[in-house]
Amino acid sequence: MKTLNTNIFVWLLAVSLSGSALVACAQATTGTTSTSTGAARTASDPSKAQLLLPMQQMMEKLKKLQATGDPDFDYAFQAKIHTQGEQDLLKQEIQNGADSSLKQMAQSLLTVAQSDAALLDETLKQVKPSRPNQAFTQQQGRNIQAMALKLQQGGADDKLTGNFDKNFVTVLLDHRQDAIDMANTYLQYGKNATLKDYAQKLVAKAQTEMTQAKAALPKQN
Repeated sequence: MKTLNTNIFVWLLAVSLSGSALVACAQATTGTTSTSTGAARTASDPSKAQLLLPMQQMMEKLKKLQATGDPDFDYAFQAKIHTQGEQDLLKQEIQNGADSSLKQMAQSLLTVAQSDAALLDETLKQVKPSRPNQAFTQQQGRNIQAMALKLQQGGADDKLTGNFDKNFVTVLLDHRQDAIDMANTYLQYGKNATLKDYAQKLVAKAQTEMTQAKAALPKQN
C-alpha cells in the first residue's frame, strides 16, 4: 500500500507540473474575469441569466475539483457535479418557462437526473482512487476546457435570445452534448462496472433527450 501511495503521489506531481491536471486545464481556460464578464452581460436579462447561472456554478465546481487521475473516481465526481448542473437548469425551466410541453419534459428529465445523482452518490462510497491514468486526465481536461469556453464571452450568451424557453433548449443541448463527451471519454478508460453501465446508458439517453429538445425548439417564437 505504501508503494502504491508513493506511485500515485509521484504521478500526480508529474501531471501537475506538466499542466495536465484536470483542474489546471479548466482554470487555464476559464478565469474569474471571463465568467464574471459573462454574468454581468446577462444579469439584466432574466431570459439568459437564470439559465446560464446554473451552468456557471457547475463550471466553478468542476474547476475546483482536484483530479486524482483515477478514471473511475474522477468521473464519478465529474458526473455528479454535471448532473447537479442539469437539475438546476431543469428547475429553472419548470419554475420560469412558458411552454407547457417543455415544462413537462423538464420535469420528466429532472426525475431521471435525480435518480442518476443518487446512483452516483452510492457509487462514490465504494470507489477509491487507485490507478492514475494520464491519458484520461488529459482528454477529460480537454472536454472540460471546451465546456468552459462555451461560457466565456462570445460563447453561450451570444447564442441566446429574449425567449426563455428557446434559451432553455439551447443551453440544454450544450449540456447534454457535454455529458456525452465526458461519458465517452470515461468509457475509453473506465473499469468500474456500475459507472460503465451508467455512462453507456447516459450516452443513449442524452441523445434521445437532445432529439426531443430539438423537436420542441421550432415551437418557440
